[in-house]
Amino acid sequence: MEELLERLVIAVEQQNSAFPWDSVISILALIASWVTIFFLLKERSEKNRPYMQISFELVRSTLACIVLRNVGTVPLEVKSLTFNETFTKQLQTKTQERLKKKESTSIVIFPNQKWVISFDTNVFNIINDFEEKTVRIGYEYCKYGKNKSYIEKIAIDFSEYSGFLNYISEVDEFKNSVDNLRKSMENIDKGIKKLSVRIEDGENYG
Repeated sequence: MEELLERLVIAVEQQNSAFPWDSVISILALIASWVTIFFLLKERSEKNRPYMQISFELVRSTLACIVLRNVGTVPLEVKSLTFNETFTKQLQTKTQERLKKKESTSIVIFPNQKWVISFDTNVFNIINDFEEKTVRIGYEYCKYGKNKSYIEKIAIDFSEYSGFLNYISEVDEFKNSVDNLRKSMENIDKGIKKLSVRIEDGENYG
């Protein structure tokens, strides 16, 4: 029995010594290098590709606009903007025509810059009067001077902003009241100064 075990141990040792561990380690190291290079190239590619973000913003208090913003590190060119007709047909005719022309366009936006597109209507009109309150935007863009395009889409539901917009509206009303009060105080101050000058002139005349 002991002799059999001794032969088994010797056989295992011979197999281990014959296995090409150096070759396996070299292959694994090569694979690890390939994986590292792949991720480095992918990271570099993603860093150098354009990134555009579309968001809804208020301009001039309550004017409904969308903003195209370059959030990447390279200039980009917007090649197409499409809007769902169920939403745009509720806008003014001239606005519909202007948005329709954006289906084929060439808008260049540099890093940290933006492009504003107005719907030419008050956002409260959209919330209160429009049957379709969601605008769906499909957009295509590329790195400026390159052909590879990126196609994305976004949906903006204006009804989701109603509470926030009511707050903004109240703040605007308060601001307008303060501005009106300031103008009234300025007019009163001017009136007092004019009256003071007239009184002084009357005293001097007497």
